[in-house]
Order: sequence, then structure tokens, then C-alpha cells
Amino acid sequence: MKPSASRKKTAVIGAGWAGLSAAVRLAGRADVTLFEAGKLAGGRARALGGDAAGFEFLDNGQHILIGAYRGVLGLLRQLGVREEDAFLRLPLQWHMADGLRFQTASLPAPLHIAAGIFKAQNLRFSEKLKLVNDMHALRQYHASPLPDMAVGEWLARRNVPRKLVMQFWQPLVWGALNTPLETASVEILCNVLSDGVWADKAGSDYLLPRRDLGAILPEPALDFLRRHGASVRLETRAGRLNTLPDGKVSVGGETFDAVVLAVAPYHAAALMPSETPEFIQTAYRNIRYHAITTVYLRYAETVHLPAPLTGLAAGCAQWLVHRAALGGSAHEIAAVVSLSDRNGAYPAQEWAQRVHADVKRLCPYLGEPLSARVITEKRATAASVVDRVLPDTAWLHHRRIYPAGDYLHPRYPATLEAAVQSGLAAADVCMADLGG
Repeated sequence: MKPSASRKKTAVIGAGWAGLSAAVRLAGRADVTLFEAGKLAGGRARALGGDAAGFEFLDNGQHILIGAYRGVLGLLRQLGVREEDAFLRLPLQWHMADGLRFQTASLPAPLHIAAGIFKAQNLRFSEKLKLVNDMHALRQYHASPLPDMAVGEWLARRNVPRKLVMQFWQPLVWGALNTPLETASVEILCNVLSDGVWADKAGSDYLLPRRDLGAILPEPALDFLRRHGASVRLETRAGRLNTLPDGKVSVGGETFDAVVLAVAPYHAAALMPSETPEFIQTAYRNIRYHAITTVYLRYAETVHLPAPLTGLAAGCAQWLVHRAALGGSAHEIAAVVSLSDRNGAYPAQEWAQRVHADVKRLCPYLGEPLSARVITEKRATAASVVDRVLPDTAWLHHRRIYPAGDYLHPRYPATLEAAVQSGLAAADVCMADLGG
């Protein structure tokens, strides 16, 4: 498809999942130019490829998606990516190797969760009843006009036993929000649950990537964009945006009718026009972040984990992913450490040793790892705190600049689904303002 004089010329800055979503939405409706400073698309969810240490494939983090990621799944369908090729879909199986274990039942939501909990292992009946009652109370709280509060405070008011906090609530909140209990928003947690496990049974399913993330979305998205006539400019920095007297926007000396600004918030402020009001730049500077560390280990022996996704209530890692269950190597595991900034700035070797100790608790026959790869995203997610205030984008919209990113979703934590939905929404607002 060739550029058309009748279509608006639109730049998308940033080829993470938000930027790719926006560009795909705009393709065919506008002449799209995609700028990406890095060599690869995907942002904080991209492939790193295999390496000399023998790993089959590596991502810059082990991402765990769920069936409620309707924006992601819809975009993949548009790109021609089949879900069964991209993901292993599993019914929600809560398997704490050192505690609570249950699997959802074949019932409509939310009964599938309640029935699964009543059949749980390693809980007394009174504890099962308490967990089900607290889940029901949380749904009632979400339906009420009560103000937001910290999850930790809500749990304390409910007198939730420490055992249930450590084996269910904390892993849930850390995994979903990557925010400590003492600051994590009950409202945001409820939004995740209400659109997922409470909405329908399929929404609670795990979607575990079978392939590297680049092959799942970024590469198909770039192929789609090129087929639809978009200009894809990798390894190209956009520079600070300049608003022009005629209402257009200059990007590196090139004029566009509009710009979707889909970079991380700590980069976005530096790209905004010099006349951007201080209150907007301050809002961006004040965003708080938490880290996630992923540790990949490869062993000489075959690894036998008890579940494809095995949790540890009292480990360094919260979740261990059995790569063999995804069609990968039976000698490899991936470990996810949420809120890793709270553990300290460990060197890579120490992270690997700590996670190896976790794995040895479950697989005592294993020798030392043959190889290890440790990846820490220091600003992996914006914190999902109580009464979170999002940056005001109205001033930028009036100047045909449309920020997008997981940090801007009004209801969700910073997830791949939030990024995709934000990118799609920014593209729609952009085209509506341009009359497209």
C-alpha cells in the first residue's frame, strides 16, 4: 500500500506493545511512520534470542498472560497469529509447592474458583471457608462506593490469617500488580479480578508463551505494518517533538499531522514539546516503579517441576516456569521475582544462586546449573498504588500528541493487556480528532 495524499500522516514513537498496537490500528487509516530507538521491537516485552550458553530462547522477562487478555488476543487474531501456536492455555492451577494447591472446577464463574478452593490441598476447612468468604467480600467491596485502600489494610480489617496472606493474597497481588501489599490498590486489584476470574472461567486461564515474545507479537506486527505501507524505522531516535503554527507536529524535522507517543514514561517527558506545562512533566517524574527479575537456569539433568507454573510462598522466586511444558527444553526453568527491588541490588551470580536454592528444594537431585541468565527490569512496571493519579494528557491531545502505554490505563496495572488497550485507544482518539 503506497502513501496517500488523502490520508493523514501519523508518527508512532516507540515499538513496544502499546506503540505496535497503535500503529496496527492506524494502518490503512493513516500513513504511518513507526520510530523505534532500539534494534528490536517489543519494548520491555521482547525476545533476546538464544545465546552461547545453550538456552533455546530468551525473553527480557518471563511473562505470564491470562485468558482475560482480550485486547492482546484480538490483536493477535488480526495479525494472523493463532493462539494455540503462541500460548499454552491451562485452567487456573494454583500450585504452591510449599502450601496451598487448587485448580478451578468445571463450573461457571465465579463458582469455578469457589469450588476449586473447597477442594484445595493443605488448607483446613475453616481456612477454605475464610478464603471463599473474603473473596466474596472483595466483590462486594468492589460493587460499593467505598474509597480505595491498600490491599494490606483491607486484609488486616478482614483479619486474614498470615497463612492465607502468604500463600494466596501476596502471590496474587505481587503477580498481578507488582506492588507491595501495604501500597497496592484494592480498586485496581478488583478491576483485574472482575474482568478476569470473576467474569468467566476462560478469563482465569493461564496463557504461557510457547515461543519467544518477538515471534508472538512484535515480528508479526512489523510484517503487518510493512504489508500495509507503513514506514518502519528501527534504530532511529525521534528527538524532542515540536508543535508547529499550523497545528502539525515536527519529529526530527519531518512534519506529521499527529503523533502517538508510546515510549516509557521516563522517556516520554524528554520528548514532549519544550512548552509542555510543568504540571504534566512533574506528573511523569513522580511515577513510581518496581522491578522484576527473571532468572533462567539450564541444568545437565532433566528438571521435574510439579506443575507448569509452580509457586513458592517462601522462596526468593515467586513462580517457576517449567519450560518443557511449553514445548521447550526439559533442562531449563525460568524464575520470576516480582518486586525484586525490595530484595536488594544483588549481582547476577547471587540471583542465580538464590533461585537455584529454590529449585533444589523441589528437585534435590539437580547439580549446579550449567548456565544462568539474569535479567532485571529496574522500572518494569509503574506502581499500582492507592488512589493512583494518571498524567493529564488533555493538553497534549490538543496539540495532536497522544501518549500511550501500560502506565496510562485507567483501570489496570502495567501489563501487556494494558499496553495493548492503551495503544488501541490512543489510535482511536487520534483518528477521531483528525476526522479519520
